[in-house]
Amino acid sequence: MGGLRTVTVLEHEVIPVFEGGHLPGISEEAPRWLSEAEAQALLRLNDLRRGFCQRLSGGIKLAQHCGIVRLPTCVVEVLPKVGMADARTTDELERSRGALLAMLHSARQVAITKVGTAPQQAVRAPLLDIFIEAFLHCALDQARRGLISRYVAHANDLPVIKGRFQAHGHARRNLARPHMLHCEYDEFTADNAYNRSVRATLDACRTWIINGNTQRLWFEAHARYASISSVRMSAKDVESLPRDRTTHRYDPLLTWCELILAMASPGMSAGTTLAPGLLFDMNKLFEAHVAKYEEDSAEPDCIIHTQGPPLHLAVRGSTNVFLLKPDITVWRTDKDGANLNIQRVVDAKWKLLNPATPDFGVNEADVYQILAYATRYGCKTLELAYPMLDSIAEKNLPTFELLTEGQSTNEKTVVTVKMIPLWNIDLHNSNN
Repeated sequence: MGGLRTVTVLEHEVIPVFEGGHLPGISEEAPRWLSEAEAQALLRLNDLRRGFCQRLSGGIKLAQHCGIVRLPTCVVEVLPKVGMADARTTDELERSRGALLAMLHSARQVAITKVGTAPQQAVRAPLLDIFIEAFLHCALDQARRGLISRYVAHANDLPVIKGRFQAHGHARRNLARPHMLHCEYDEFTADNAYNRSVRATLDACRTWIINGNTQRLWFEAHARYASISSVRMSAKDVESLPRDRTTHRYDPLLTWCELILAMASPGMSAGTTLAPGLLFDMNKLFEAHVAKYEEDSAEPDCIIHTQGPPLHLAVRGSTNVFLLKPDITVWRTDKDGANLNIQRVVDAKWKLLNPATPDFGVNEADVYQILAYATRYGCKTLELAYPMLDSIAEKNLPTFELLTEGQSTNEKTVVTVKMIPLWNIDLHNSNN
Protein backbone atom coordinates (compact mmCIF):
# COMPACT_ATOMS: atom_id res chain seq x y z
CA MET A 1 0.00 0.00 0.00
CA GLY A 2 3.05 2.19 0.09
CA GLY A 3 2.88 5.00 -2.44
CA LEU A 4 -0.91 4.87 -2.78
CA ARG A 5 -2.60 8.23 -2.46
CA THR A 6 -5.00 8.75 0.44
CA VAL A 7 -8.45 10.17 -0.22
CA THR A 8 -9.79 11.63 3.06
CA VAL A 9 -13.52 12.35 3.21
CA LEU A 10 -16.28 12.79 5.79
CA GLU A 11 -19.30 10.50 6.10
CA HIS A 12 -22.23 11.55 3.89
CA GLU A 13 -19.82 13.56 1.76
CA VAL A 14 -19.79 13.30 -2.04
CA ILE A 15 -16.48 12.29 -3.65
CA PRO A 16 -16.12 13.68 -7.20
CA VAL A 17 -15.58 11.07 -9.93
CA PHE A 18 -13.68 12.06 -13.07
CA GLU A 19 -13.76 9.92 -16.17
CA GLY A 20 -10.12 10.37 -17.01
CA GLY A 21 -8.90 9.99 -13.44
CA HIS A 22 -8.76 13.73 -12.74
CA LEU A 23 -10.60 16.91 -13.63
CA PRO A 24 -8.88 19.29 -16.04
CA GLY A 25 -7.44 22.18 -14.09
CA ILE A 26 -7.06 20.12 -10.88
CA SER A 27 -3.66 18.68 -10.09
CA GLU A 28 -3.03 14.98 -9.57
CA GLU A 29 -2.21 15.81 -5.94
CA ALA A 30 -5.76 17.04 -5.26
CA PRO A 31 -6.86 15.02 -2.24
CA ARG A 32 -10.50 14.29 -3.05
CA TRP A 33 -11.33 12.56 -6.30
CA LEU A 34 -11.84 9.07 -7.68
CA SER A 35 -11.38 7.63 -11.12
CA GLU A 36 -14.27 5.75 -12.70
CA ALA A 37 -12.58 2.41 -11.96
CA GLU A 38 -12.10 3.39 -8.30
CA ALA A 39 -15.74 4.50 -8.08
CA GLN A 40 -16.95 1.15 -9.42
CA ALA A 41 -14.74 -0.71 -6.93
CA LEU A 42 -16.20 1.40 -4.11
CA LEU A 43 -19.76 0.72 -5.26
CA ARG A 44 -19.12 -3.03 -5.21
CA LEU A 45 -18.63 -2.78 -1.44
CA ASN A 46 -22.42 -2.42 -1.19
CA ASP A 47 -22.59 -6.18 -1.75
CA LEU A 48 -21.09 -6.65 1.73
CA ARG A 49 -21.99 -3.34 3.39
CA ARG A 50 -25.53 -2.61 2.33
CA GLY A 51 -26.00 1.11 1.79
CA PHE A 52 -22.30 1.91 2.20
CA CYS A 53 -22.38 4.36 -0.72
CA GLN A 54 -24.48 5.39 -3.69
CA ARG A 55 -23.82 6.85 -7.12
CA LEU A 56 -24.99 10.40 -7.70
CA SER A 57 -24.50 12.73 -10.61
CA GLY A 58 -20.80 13.56 -10.63
CA GLY A 59 -19.74 11.52 -7.63
CA ILE A 60 -20.09 8.88 -4.94
CA LYS A 61 -22.00 9.72 -1.75
CA LEU A 62 -20.99 7.83 1.39
CA ALA A 63 -23.24 6.70 4.23
CA GLN A 64 -22.52 6.18 7.92
CA HIS A 65 -19.58 3.73 7.76
CA CYS A 66 -16.21 5.18 8.78
CA GLY A 67 -12.69 3.80 8.62
CA ILE A 68 -10.47 2.71 5.74
CA VAL A 69 -11.29 1.23 2.35
CA ARG A 70 -8.36 -0.12 0.40
CA LEU A 71 -8.75 0.09 -3.36
CA PRO A 72 -6.15 -1.15 -5.88
CA THR A 73 -4.93 2.38 -6.61
CA CYS A 74 -5.77 4.42 -3.50
CA VAL A 75 -6.81 4.30 0.15
CA VAL A 76 -10.12 5.95 1.03
CA GLU A 77 -10.21 7.27 4.61
CA VAL A 78 -13.77 7.97 5.80
CA LEU A 79 -14.13 10.06 8.97
CA PRO A 80 -17.22 10.88 11.06
CA LYS A 81 -18.96 14.21 10.60
CA VAL A 82 -18.67 16.07 13.92
CA GLY A 83 -19.11 19.71 12.83
CA MET A 84 -22.32 21.70 12.29
CA ALA A 85 -21.15 23.55 9.18
CA ASP A 86 -21.92 22.09 5.75
CA ALA A 87 -18.42 22.92 4.54
CA ARG A 88 -15.31 21.56 6.21
CA THR A 89 -13.72 23.71 8.86
CA THR A 90 -9.95 24.09 9.16
CA ASP A 91 -9.43 21.48 11.86
CA GLU A 92 -12.46 19.26 11.26
CA LEU A 93 -10.54 16.34 9.79
CA GLU A 94 -8.22 16.22 12.80
CA ARG A 95 -11.13 16.46 15.23
CA SER A 96 -13.10 13.83 13.33
CA ARG A 97 -10.15 11.47 13.36
CA GLY A 98 -9.68 12.00 17.09
CA ALA A 99 -13.39 11.41 17.77
CA LEU A 100 -13.37 8.14 15.81
CA LEU A 101 -10.27 6.88 17.63
CA ALA A 102 -11.67 7.77 21.06
CA MET A 103 -14.99 6.04 20.32
CA LEU A 104 -13.28 2.93 18.97
CA HIS A 105 -11.21 2.68 22.12
CA SER A 106 -14.01 3.39 24.60
CA ALA A 107 -16.36 0.97 22.82
CA ARG A 108 -13.65 -1.71 23.09
CA GLN A 109 -13.65 -2.26 19.33
CA VAL A 110 -9.86 -1.98 19.19
CA ALA A 111 -7.09 -1.02 21.60
CA ILE A 112 -5.66 2.40 20.75
CA THR A 113 -3.06 3.94 23.05
CA LYS A 114 -0.29 6.54 22.89
CA VAL A 115 -2.31 8.75 20.54
CA GLY A 116 -3.40 11.43 22.98
CA THR A 117 -6.71 13.10 23.70
CA ALA A 118 -8.62 15.06 21.10
CA PRO A 119 -9.43 17.80 20.38
CA GLN A 120 -6.72 19.08 22.73
CA GLN A 121 -4.14 17.20 20.67
CA ALA A 122 -4.84 17.18 16.95
CA VAL A 123 -4.61 13.80 15.26
CA ARG A 124 -3.10 14.70 11.90
CA ALA A 125 -1.71 11.36 10.75
CA PRO A 126 -3.93 9.28 8.43
CA LEU A 127 -5.96 6.53 10.06
CA LEU A 128 -3.86 3.81 8.46
CA ASP A 129 -0.69 5.13 10.10
CA ILE A 130 -2.47 5.42 13.45
CA PHE A 131 -3.89 1.90 13.22
CA ILE A 132 -0.48 0.44 12.38
CA GLU A 133 1.11 2.38 15.26
CA ALA A 134 -1.58 1.07 17.64
CA PHE A 135 -0.90 -2.49 16.45
CA LEU A 136 2.85 -2.02 16.96
CA HIS A 137 2.33 -0.74 20.51
CA CYS A 138 0.15 -3.78 21.26
CA ALA A 139 2.78 -6.12 19.81
CA LEU A 140 5.59 -4.49 21.81
CA ASP A 141 3.54 -4.54 24.99
CA GLN A 142 2.94 -8.29 24.70
CA ALA A 143 6.58 -8.93 23.85
CA ARG A 144 7.70 -7.06 26.98
CA ARG A 145 5.27 -9.10 29.08
CA GLY A 146 6.54 -12.32 27.51
CA LEU A 147 5.40 -14.09 24.35
CA ILE A 148 2.81 -16.82 24.72
CA SER A 149 4.37 -20.29 24.49
CA ARG A 150 2.58 -23.44 23.37
CA TYR A 151 3.43 -27.09 22.76
CA VAL A 152 4.05 -27.48 19.03
CA ALA A 153 4.35 -30.87 17.31
CA HIS A 154 7.67 -31.50 15.54
CA ALA A 155 8.99 -34.36 13.41
CA ASN A 156 12.76 -34.51 12.90
CA ASP A 157 15.81 -36.76 12.55
CA LEU A 158 17.81 -36.70 15.78
CA PRO A 159 20.95 -38.48 17.08
CA VAL A 160 19.04 -39.59 20.21
CA ILE A 161 15.41 -40.52 20.79
CA LYS A 162 13.23 -37.60 21.80
CA GLY A 163 9.53 -38.06 22.26
CA ARG A 164 8.26 -40.95 20.11
CA PHE A 165 10.46 -43.00 17.77
CA GLN A 166 8.73 -43.52 14.41
CA ALA A 167 9.98 -46.73 12.81
CA HIS A 168 8.20 -46.26 9.47
CA GLY A 169 9.50 -42.74 9.06
CA HIS A 170 12.96 -43.88 10.11
CA ALA A 171 12.96 -46.62 7.47
CA ARG A 172 11.99 -44.18 4.73
CA ARG A 173 14.42 -41.42 5.64
CA ASN A 174 17.46 -42.88 7.39
CA LEU A 175 18.52 -46.12 5.65
CA ALA A 176 21.77 -44.45 4.65
CA ARG A 177 22.08 -42.64 7.99
CA PRO A 178 21.97 -45.30 10.71
CA HIS A 179 23.19 -42.81 13.30
CA MET A 180 19.97 -40.71 12.96
CA LEU A 181 16.58 -41.56 14.46
CA HIS A 182 13.26 -40.21 13.18
CA CYS A 183 11.26 -38.88 16.15
CA GLU A 184 8.03 -37.02 16.75
CA TYR A 185 7.92 -34.80 19.81
CA ASP A 186 6.17 -31.77 21.30
CA GLU A 187 8.22 -28.68 22.06
CA PHE A 188 7.13 -25.85 24.34
CA THR A 189 7.97 -22.80 22.26
CA ALA A 190 7.00 -19.23 21.47
CA ASP A 191 7.17 -20.10 17.76
CA ASN A 192 3.48 -20.96 17.56
CA ALA A 193 0.42 -19.84 15.60
CA TYR A 194 -0.37 -16.91 17.92
CA ASN A 195 3.00 -15.25 17.54
CA ARG A 196 3.26 -16.26 13.87
CA SER A 197 0.08 -14.26 13.25
CA VAL A 198 1.81 -11.20 14.75
CA ARG A 199 4.92 -11.82 12.64
CA ALA A 200 2.76 -12.21 9.51
CA THR A 201 1.04 -8.89 10.28
CA LEU A 202 4.39 -7.17 10.79
CA ASP A 203 5.56 -8.45 7.42
CA ALA A 204 2.31 -7.37 5.74
CA CYS A 205 2.31 -3.75 6.95
CA ARG A 206 6.02 -3.00 6.58
CA THR A 207 5.73 -1.21 3.24
CA TRP A 208 2.65 0.77 4.28
CA ILE A 209 4.48 2.90 6.86
CA ILE A 210 5.48 6.44 5.94
CA ASN A 211 6.09 8.13 9.29
CA GLY A 212 9.67 7.83 10.57
CA ASN A 213 8.68 7.25 14.21
CA THR A 214 6.34 4.47 13.18
CA GLN A 215 9.11 2.89 11.11
CA ARG A 216 11.35 2.84 14.18
CA LEU A 217 8.55 1.21 16.16
CA TRP A 218 8.21 -1.40 13.42
CA PHE A 219 11.92 -2.30 13.56
CA GLU A 220 11.75 -2.59 17.36
CA ALA A 221 8.71 -4.88 17.15
CA HIS A 222 10.30 -6.92 14.36
CA ALA A 223 13.40 -7.47 16.49
CA ARG A 224 11.20 -8.76 19.32
CA TYR A 225 9.53 -11.28 17.01
CA ALA A 226 12.61 -12.14 14.91
CA SER A 227 12.78 -15.68 16.35
CA ILE A 228 9.23 -16.42 15.18
CA SER A 229 8.81 -18.19 11.84
CA SER A 230 7.65 -16.00 8.99
CA VAL A 231 4.63 -17.70 7.42
CA ARG A 232 1.77 -16.37 5.33
CA MET A 233 -1.46 -16.05 7.33
CA SER A 234 -4.87 -14.59 6.53
CA ALA A 235 -7.41 -12.83 8.71
CA LYS A 236 -9.48 -16.03 8.76
CA ASP A 237 -6.48 -17.99 10.03
CA VAL A 238 -6.16 -15.58 12.95
CA GLU A 239 -9.90 -15.61 13.61
CA SER A 240 -9.86 -19.42 13.85
CA LEU A 241 -7.18 -19.53 16.55
CA PRO A 242 -8.53 -21.03 19.81
CA ARG A 243 -9.14 -18.43 22.51
CA ASP A 244 -9.19 -19.18 26.23
CA ARG A 245 -8.14 -17.61 29.52
CA THR A 246 -4.46 -18.27 28.74
CA THR A 247 -4.65 -16.22 25.55
CA HIS A 248 -6.96 -13.49 26.89
CA ARG A 249 -4.20 -10.89 27.10
CA TYR A 250 -3.50 -11.41 23.37
CA ASP A 251 -7.10 -10.57 22.36
CA PRO A 252 -6.51 -6.87 21.47
CA LEU A 253 -3.35 -7.79 19.55
CA LEU A 254 -5.06 -10.59 17.61
CA THR A 255 -7.92 -8.22 16.77
CA TRP A 256 -5.42 -5.87 15.16
CA CYS A 257 -3.88 -8.80 13.29
CA GLU A 258 -7.28 -9.74 11.88
CA LEU A 259 -8.06 -6.20 10.77
CA ILE A 260 -4.70 -5.48 9.17
CA LEU A 261 -4.36 -8.88 7.49
CA ALA A 262 -7.85 -8.39 6.02
CA MET A 263 -6.47 -5.34 4.24
CA ALA A 264 -3.42 -7.29 3.10
CA SER A 265 -5.53 -9.90 1.31
CA PRO A 266 -3.82 -10.91 -1.99
CA GLY A 267 -7.21 -10.94 -3.71
CA MET A 268 -7.91 -7.45 -2.53
CA SER A 269 -4.64 -6.08 -3.83
CA ALA A 270 -5.64 -7.50 -7.21
CA GLY A 271 -9.06 -5.90 -6.96
CA THR A 272 -10.98 -9.17 -6.71
CA THR A 273 -11.79 -9.27 -3.00
CA LEU A 274 -14.57 -7.02 -1.71
CA ALA A 275 -13.80 -7.18 2.04
CA PRO A 276 -13.09 -3.61 3.19
CA GLY A 277 -11.18 -4.66 6.30
CA LEU A 278 -11.42 -1.56 8.50
CA LEU A 279 -14.92 -0.09 8.38
CA PHE A 280 -17.14 0.66 11.37
CA ASP A 281 -20.87 1.39 11.39
CA MET A 282 -21.13 4.70 13.23
CA ASN A 283 -24.64 3.96 14.52
CA LYS A 284 -23.44 0.81 16.30
CA LEU A 285 -20.14 2.38 17.33
CA PHE A 286 -21.83 5.40 18.91
CA GLU A 287 -24.31 3.12 20.67
CA ALA A 288 -21.41 1.16 22.22
CA HIS A 289 -19.69 4.44 23.13
CA VAL A 290 -22.84 5.70 24.89
CA ALA A 291 -23.18 2.39 26.75
CA LYS A 292 -19.60 2.74 28.04
CA TYR A 293 -20.33 6.35 29.03
CA GLU A 294 -23.43 5.22 30.96
CA GLU A 295 -21.47 2.45 32.69
CA ASP A 296 -18.80 4.90 33.81
CA SER A 297 -21.34 7.43 35.15
CA ALA A 298 -23.84 4.97 36.66
CA GLU A 299 -24.55 5.05 40.38
CA PRO A 300 -23.29 2.11 42.49
CA ASP A 301 -26.76 0.57 42.84
CA CYS A 302 -27.50 0.69 39.11
CA ILE A 303 -26.87 -1.81 36.35
CA ILE A 304 -26.71 -1.17 32.59
CA HIS A 305 -28.36 -3.42 30.00
CA THR A 306 -27.61 -3.03 26.28
CA GLN A 307 -29.99 -4.19 23.56
CA GLY A 308 -32.67 -5.14 25.99
CA PRO A 309 -33.99 -6.86 27.85
CA PRO A 310 -36.00 -7.63 24.68
CA LEU A 311 -39.79 -7.51 25.06
CA HIS A 312 -42.65 -7.63 22.55
CA LEU A 313 -44.90 -4.60 22.29
CA ALA A 314 -48.08 -6.47 21.36
CA VAL A 315 -49.71 -9.83 20.71
CA ARG A 316 -51.84 -11.03 17.83
CA GLY A 317 -53.83 -13.97 19.06
CA SER A 318 -51.24 -16.18 20.73
CA THR A 319 -48.29 -14.73 18.78
CA ASN A 320 -45.99 -12.00 20.12
CA VAL A 321 -45.29 -9.21 17.65
CA PHE A 322 -43.20 -6.01 17.42
CA LEU A 323 -40.05 -6.98 19.30
CA LEU A 324 -38.45 -4.09 21.21
CA LYS A 325 -34.75 -3.93 22.08
CA PRO A 326 -33.81 -0.57 23.62
CA ASP A 327 -30.21 0.51 23.06
CA ILE A 328 -29.60 1.02 26.79
CA THR A 329 -31.72 0.55 29.91
CA VAL A 330 -30.63 1.58 33.40
CA TRP A 331 -32.01 -0.47 36.33
CA ARG A 332 -31.96 -0.02 40.08
CA THR A 333 -30.74 -3.12 41.88
CA ASP A 334 -31.01 -4.56 45.37
CA LYS A 335 -28.05 -5.54 47.54
CA ASP A 336 -27.82 -8.91 45.77
CA GLY A 337 -27.59 -7.27 42.34
CA ALA A 338 -31.07 -8.31 41.16
CA ASN A 339 -33.06 -5.88 39.00
CA LEU A 340 -35.67 -4.00 41.04
CA ASN A 341 -37.10 -1.40 38.70
CA ILE A 342 -36.20 0.41 35.53
CA GLN A 343 -34.81 3.90 36.03
CA ARG A 344 -34.16 5.18 32.51
CA VAL A 345 -34.30 4.20 28.85
CA VAL A 346 -31.52 5.68 26.70
CA ASP A 347 -31.67 5.64 22.90
CA ALA A 348 -28.41 6.51 21.10
CA LYS A 349 -28.72 8.54 17.90
CA TRP A 350 -25.72 9.22 15.67
CA LYS A 351 -27.27 12.39 14.25
CA LEU A 352 -26.60 16.12 14.41
CA LEU A 353 -29.09 18.37 16.18
CA ASN A 354 -30.38 21.72 14.95
CA PRO A 355 -30.76 24.25 17.81
CA ALA A 356 -32.46 26.74 15.46
CA THR A 357 -35.72 24.73 15.27
CA PRO A 358 -38.42 24.41 17.99
CA ASP A 359 -37.93 20.64 18.25
CA PHE A 360 -34.11 21.04 18.23
CA GLY A 361 -33.91 18.84 15.15
CA VAL A 362 -35.13 15.76 17.04
CA ASN A 363 -36.69 13.34 14.59
CA GLU A 364 -40.36 12.54 15.19
CA ALA A 365 -39.81 8.85 14.47
CA ASP A 366 -37.16 8.71 17.21
CA VAL A 367 -39.65 10.13 19.73
CA TYR A 368 -42.32 7.63 18.67
CA GLN A 369 -39.82 4.81 19.04
CA ILE A 370 -38.80 5.77 22.56
CA LEU A 371 -42.47 6.23 23.51
CA ALA A 372 -43.02 2.58 22.61
CA TYR A 373 -40.22 1.72 25.05
CA ALA A 374 -41.89 3.83 27.73
CA THR A 375 -45.21 2.04 27.24
CA ARG A 376 -43.80 -1.49 27.32
CA TYR A 377 -41.15 -1.05 30.00
CA GLY A 378 -43.23 1.17 32.28
CA CYS A 379 -40.61 3.92 32.34
CA LYS A 380 -41.33 7.65 32.42
CA THR A 381 -37.74 8.92 32.20
CA LEU A 382 -36.54 8.72 28.60
CA GLU A 383 -33.32 10.05 27.08
CA LEU A 384 -32.22 10.59 23.52
CA ALA A 385 -28.40 10.63 23.38
CA TYR A 386 -26.65 12.55 20.60
CA PRO A 387 -22.97 13.32 19.89
CA MET A 388 -21.79 16.49 21.64
CA LEU A 389 -21.12 19.57 19.54
CA ASP A 390 -19.06 22.49 20.82
CA SER A 391 -21.56 25.01 19.46
CA ILE A 392 -24.40 23.72 21.68
CA ALA A 393 -24.33 24.52 25.38
CA GLU A 394 -25.46 21.64 27.57
CA LYS A 395 -27.70 23.97 29.59
CA ASN A 396 -29.67 24.80 26.44
CA LEU A 397 -30.64 21.19 25.68
CA PRO A 398 -34.42 20.70 25.55
CA THR A 399 -36.69 18.53 27.70
CA PHE A 400 -40.01 17.47 26.15
CA GLU A 401 -42.97 16.86 28.46
CA LEU A 402 -45.35 14.56 26.64
CA LEU A 403 -48.98 15.63 26.55
CA THR A 404 -51.31 12.89 27.78
CA GLU A 405 -54.99 13.51 28.47
CA GLY A 406 -55.92 13.12 32.13
CA GLN A 407 -52.36 12.52 33.33
CA SER A 408 -51.37 14.17 36.61
CA THR A 409 -48.23 16.27 37.02
CA ASN A 410 -46.44 13.53 38.94
CA GLU A 411 -47.09 11.02 36.17
CA LYS A 412 -45.66 13.05 33.32
CA THR A 413 -43.48 11.21 30.83
CA VAL A 414 -40.37 13.25 30.01
CA VAL A 415 -38.02 12.90 27.04
CA THR A 416 -34.65 14.53 27.70
CA VAL A 417 -32.08 15.32 25.02
CA LYS A 418 -28.53 14.69 26.25
CA MET A 419 -25.19 15.05 24.49
CA ILE A 420 -22.37 12.54 24.88
CA PRO A 421 -18.74 13.75 24.72
CA LEU A 422 -16.82 12.20 21.86
CA TRP A 423 -13.42 12.85 23.43
CA ASN A 424 -14.08 11.77 27.01
CA ILE A 425 -11.49 8.96 26.96
CA ASP A 426 -7.86 9.68 27.85
CA LEU A 427 -6.01 7.33 25.52
CA HIS A 428 -2.78 7.73 27.48
CA ASN A 429 -4.21 6.39 30.70
CA SER A 430 -7.17 4.18 29.73
CA ASN A 431 -6.71 0.50 30.51
CA ASN A 432 -9.95 -0.71 28.91
